[in-house]
Amino acid sequence: MAMTGTEIETAYRKLKSYVYYDKTDLRLRERLAKFECSDKFVGNLKAVQEVAGAEQPALDKRFKQWLEQIRYRVVPKKLRPARPAESPDDEPDGKYITNVTSAPAVEVEAVNYFFDGPVELHLIAVLWLMREGRHLDAMFLPECCGSRLSPKLHEEDDDSLQLFAKYHEQYSRWRDNGIRKAKHLLVEERRNVAILGLDLREYFYRVKLDFGELRSVLQSAGVLVDKAPLLDCIEAIGKAYRDCISPLLSRTHVEFPESVAGLPIGLCSSLVLANWYLQEFDAEVLKSVRPAYYGRYVDDILLVVPAGQDPSKGDGSPVAEFINDILVRPGLLSPPEKGIYRLRGRSSLQLQQSKCILQYFDARHSIAGLEKFKKKLEQNGSDFLLLPVDEADSSMEDVAYELLYEGSVNKFRSIKGVAENRYELAKHLARQTILHLVTDDPPDRKVSQGLQNFFKGRSAIEYFDLWERVFTLLGIAGDKATGKAFLKQLKAEIPRVRHNDVQVTKELLANLEQHLKLALALSDSVSEEDVGLSELLGDVPAEEFRRANLLRHHFVRAPLLNFTNYSGSLSCRSLKKPAKPDPHKLKWTPRFLNFDECMLLAYSGNVRRGKASPFEFASAVFEAANRHAPNGVLWVKAGGDSDADEQEEET
Repeated sequence: MAMTGTEIETAYRKLKSYVYYDKTDLRLRERLAKFECSDKFVGNLKAVQEVAGAEQPALDKRFKQWLEQIRYRVVPKKLRPARPAESPDDEPDGKYITNVTSAPAVEVEAVNYFFDGPVELHLIAVLWLMREGRHLDAMFLPECCGSRLSPKLHEEDDDSLQLFAKYHEQYSRWRDNGIRKAKHLLVEERRNVAILGLDLREYFYRVKLDFGELRSVLQSAGVLVDKAPLLDCIEAIGKAYRDCISPLLSRTHVEFPESVAGLPIGLCSSLVLANWYLQEFDAEVLKSVRPAYYGRYVDDILLVVPAGQDPSKGDGSPVAEFINDILVRPGLLSPPEKGIYRLRGRSSLQLQQSKCILQYFDARHSIAGLEKFKKKLEQNGSDFLLLPVDEADSSMEDVAYELLYEGSVNKFRSIKGVAENRYELAKHLARQTILHLVTDDPPDRKVSQGLQNFFKGRSAIEYFDLWERVFTLLGIAGDKATGKAFLKQLKAEIPRVRHNDVQVTKELLANLEQHLKLALALSDSVSEEDVGLSELLGDVPAEEFRRANLLRHHFVRAPLLNFTNYSGSLSCRSLKKPAKPDPHKLKWTPRFLNFDECMLLAYSGNVRRGKASPFEFASAVFEAANRHAPNGVLWVKAGGDSDADEQEEET
């Protein structure tokens, strides 16, 4: 079936929006920015259109050339503990606790592999989702809560930006519905409850797909795979990627059988295929176990089951006994071998007993623990970017660390250690950045010093995903001195990273250095025009991020200023001279523009409107970006001819 120009444009816009909202894969963001800023942008889109619309796209010479460009990224997954864990009984000489994270070497114990291929292959994956993958998604049960496609994708002639449903809404539904059901059983029905959390071990690496089975499923769903064989391309991409990573994977994951191809982490089609691979397991759990609640978020599983008695009353492990009763005996899992369970029918998939969590609540006792847990989840689910900056005076030490206790929190003896708090640290960075956007306060030396103290040694590497947020904060605050010091500090920490395999160490160092460059580039794209750091890293692609509009719009001070041809700092309050809307940025916007943003741009004085009224100008910007005129907006003149007398109303 021929591929239209409209389809390929829609696929690119969906891919761009998907990448835009992702906070982790900066490499793909860079690839996409350079792809769009290339002089061959239109021609490259045309090439994907021709290949995807061919009778046998997987055999096309251009597709095979794209396969040869597949690479991978290796990132730290788990760092080796600085000191071996000790039990309270193993402290004859006393307990030693320290905040020192610096060391001659930062040992990496486990790594993750991410797909790193040309944008053309990512586009093929999006087109597969649009044409074929959506039919798989339509088969999934409601209990499959994560990585679901947007409902828009199931509509004919869909030209929206949405590819997947919103992450936070899916996650909240998966988590909250389980807690809500447990509370209902305890309070309303007065029944004891067991909550079981399961995690599939290294799930994406262990998926063993049968593409012949997939083709049969799609054909039975009415999808003519033989005339739209994009699934062949997805299979070829997966095989080429596995061949690419196999030499190194065999040294870092020695127990993996060669017959298991896995799924490329970082390729959007893998998310739907990962859900499909477990749909039969979902159905069997609902049929055999009949839990009060069952929900699966990709590879995280949550069950709420009415419990007759306390699982700890038996002779063995409460967790093992409970799993045996509800999952092993019905034949969903095989009996454990060395603490490892395997899924029946999907024997390559494993559950680790050590990673399983079982919570038991007796209806005759207090449920304060469940209530507190539920309240904490609700608080953490809020969008902290929009919360009041009520922690502006808190130091980094107040929010980035938490004490770990055994027993009473009021006893100094109960302290067993100090741990970093990723969520609180990320929240603190976001609030401090917003604070500098809405005020003209000078850089806070206490915050700057706290950042430098925190990102040392293990913490610098373990929290590498937060480097960008730190650079953004320092750039918007105009703290050039700390920015330079922070960059030099990270450049000194990266070479300390070690893995027991020399080649893996080289890959880790190269990817961390690349990530540092991209983190700096993204921060540069919204902060000062020159914060004086680029010369320390060489080629920093901040300009491409800005031209492709793949920057973080939350940190653009004037609404929609990044959709104009303005070339100065996007964190400035006012422009020396008005700019013009950029037609390319509006056409290829990665996000939906709200009408109130368009009106704010029209009234800001930052753009030339010509003879158009603010409403006419805002409507034109809205339609250019969103591909339809604003709905439900009525323009009313209250009297007089001045702009100040005009207002818009939502109907």
